[in-house]
Amino acid sequence: MKPLTAHHLREFLNEIEDMGIDLNEVTINYRYDEDSDVEIIASVEEDLFDEQTNNILTSIIFKSK
Repeated sequence: MKPLTAHHLREFLNEIEDMGIDLNEVTINYRYDEDSDVEIIASVEEDLFDEQTNNILTSIIFKSK
């Protein structure tokens, strides 16, 4: 399985917004699998930067607390 990229996430959000969904009313949750409890995502932050220059953002994280 390939990791989700920020670009793909943005495309998905744009797609559902184009269907008339108000993104201000959509919460972001996390589940490890279909049987696990829901973790409510409370924030998003920068995570890792490239090894060579430490200037290019390469990942973000969703935080539940």
